[in-house]
Amino acid sequence: MDLPKVRNIGIAAHIDAGKTTVTERILYYTGRLHRMGSVDDGTAAMDWKPQEQERGITIVAAATTCFWKPAQDGHDSPRRHQYQINIIDTPGHVDFTMEVERCLRVLDGVVVVFCGVGGVQAQSETVWHQARRYSVPRICFVNKLDRAGSDFLRVVEEMRSRLGANAVPVQLPLGQDSDFVGVIDLVFRQAVLFEDEALGARYEVRDVPQPYRDEVEHWRGRLIEAVSEQVDWMADKFLAEEPITPADLRRALREACLANAIQPVLCGAALRNRGIQPLLDAICDYLPSPVDIPAVRGTDPKSGKTVERHTDQDEPLSAMAFKIQSEKHGDLYYIRVYSGVLRERSRVYNANQDKMEHLTHLYRMHANTREQLDQAGPGSIVAATGLRVSVTGDTLCDRKKPIVYERMEVPETVISMAIEPKTQAERKKLDEALDKLAREDPTVRQTVDVQTGQLLISGMGELHLEIIRDRLLREFSLDARVGQPRVSYRECLKEAITIEETFQRELEGHGQFARVVIAFERAPCGSELEFHNQVAKEVLPNHFVRAVQRSLTQSSAAGVLYGFPLINVKATLTDGSVHPVDSTDLAFEAAASIAQRRALEEGGCQLYEPYMRLEIVTPEDNLGDVINYVNSCRGAIQEVISRESLHVLHAVGPLAELFGFATKLRSLTQGRGTYTMEPLEYRPAPSNVLDFG
Repeated sequence: MDLPKVRNIGIAAHIDAGKTTVTERILYYTGRLHRMGSVDDGTAAMDWKPQEQERGITIVAAATTCFWKPAQDGHDSPRRHQYQINIIDTPGHVDFTMEVERCLRVLDGVVVVFCGVGGVQAQSETVWHQARRYSVPRICFVNKLDRAGSDFLRVVEEMRSRLGANAVPVQLPLGQDSDFVGVIDLVFRQAVLFEDEALGARYEVRDVPQPYRDEVEHWRGRLIEAVSEQVDWMADKFLAEEPITPADLRRALREACLANAIQPVLCGAALRNRGIQPLLDAICDYLPSPVDIPAVRGTDPKSGKTVERHTDQDEPLSAMAFKIQSEKHGDLYYIRVYSGVLRERSRVYNANQDKMEHLTHLYRMHANTREQLDQAGPGSIVAATGLRVSVTGDTLCDRKKPIVYERMEVPETVISMAIEPKTQAERKKLDEALDKLAREDPTVRQTVDVQTGQLLISGMGELHLEIIRDRLLREFSLDARVGQPRVSYRECLKEAITIEETFQRELEGHGQFARVVIAFERAPCGSELEFHNQVAKEVLPNHFVRAVQRSLTQSSAAGVLYGFPLINVKATLTDGSVHPVDSTDLAFEAAASIAQRRALEEGGCQLYEPYMRLEIVTPEDNLGDVINYVNSCRGAIQEVISRESLHVLHAVGPLAELFGFATKLRSLTQGRGTYTMEPLEYRPAPSNVLDFG
């Protein structure tokens, strides 16, 4: 494998932007598929789960590999090299944002797809910020430019204003709406027209048509200026008024893109087979190979020091298990290899679990089909079987040269449903099924309601819970009663308070003594319990401090009002006392737990509910009805944007009032309205809001 010719990329977008269709066309034109599938018909290669085919959406990230040998260099000279492109097609629905998160954690580059009509939408922002958090270079593809109301330059401007992106067009659309026939390449000043008879597989390269020439020169000049601001040697040529060749411009664009200083923007219409081959060229030209990414940093679990691994097969093995897929005959682990070589039938060290694992087989994946491999070198994204204890985010490495990579963030759940097996025999099946789902998807949580004793499954939204329920009943053949979704509330301290608590007991003939003074106060919104220690170790040994922290963390799983988890609480240990004989970890855990409960009872406890961010697209005729409905749901309209005959509403509202929002919106707009919803934050709830469903 020639590493400089490898691209590990993700395809990410807001739901219905055409991301899976783009992936399908990429696989067709690279020869991986011999027949194009359709998302609407449930025949897309990357949407292989029954739930995806039935709903026409991507639910789980799917990996594949294809090979692309650009036929022309600037559409006028042959290239010699073939590129290996490892692709992960990610979900667009916000309920499955964890799938996007863990893929972006291990990818080198990403193609962000935008709808030419919808522009920058809610999940577009989420995906963009996830990629920015992991410093993943991006190129943008504005899709659906064959649809009425599409506007390429408006979408580019929205990227700049709403995402803070340095989005720079490297193409312009040739034609508009139904007359969109191809793209104009600003780098080479050429028009590329696609042939319908060949399903876009053949295209014709022409000179730029006369009516477009002034516009092309204008935007090419802006492209050169934008790149010159980021690349020093390009700036020198620009200021010296030296000729800038297409090769110069492409090289400078690559440097700026790898540095995350510029995001090149391309255009097309995937459903009508336009613009995909130039997109493949751009992936090869502008996105990084594994050798282009900086050394990956981690921690030595023995010394705690920061260590690095480079993309080199001679370095010690290091890899991350970033996704688990539950299967009948054992879990399938998706692994990104960073350094060294991963071999089949080998033993690897799980540095997070401090255990050895036996890896049996390695595979290159194409959606749900496999191609067996003997080994995988640095830069590879593969699947493996045989692992037993590893979970999402674990680091696999050489035991003699251990390293632990930073885990990915797992978002908090906002919605839950009760589930109850119909017979005792089904209880074991349910436990096993939930364990498998939780290993596969870290956002699937299970808890027991302290008041009703019901088993609750928590997820990221109504659709997420619907998929979980469907899989439990269909895939795991579970016979169970499932309740309606309900909100996952939280509890929070009202007033700051300092509690002094002394625990002094005699248990089984042994004395137990601990005294703590803990200051409880409100913490920044959205955080879990935050612990600080201000007591010197000479006064309170470290193991007692750890016992206090451990107890407070465990106790924060349930408040005093209704038993919901605590949020936004900061606990500071300000003083403590020990007995030379009777002080134990158990005593300090008990003292801390009692102190926290007293703080919530004496300082007051308040119920918090999750608020959601809404983006609603509605026809102008129904705008007033939709605004009134949002207001009736205790929501607040923040912004209304006009897009010809449509209006886009940005709003926030409590999740408790938004169940069934899709049905109501369809009714108000005669089926023409659409919306997306994603978690925003927790806010204080009115006293009458609690619904135990």
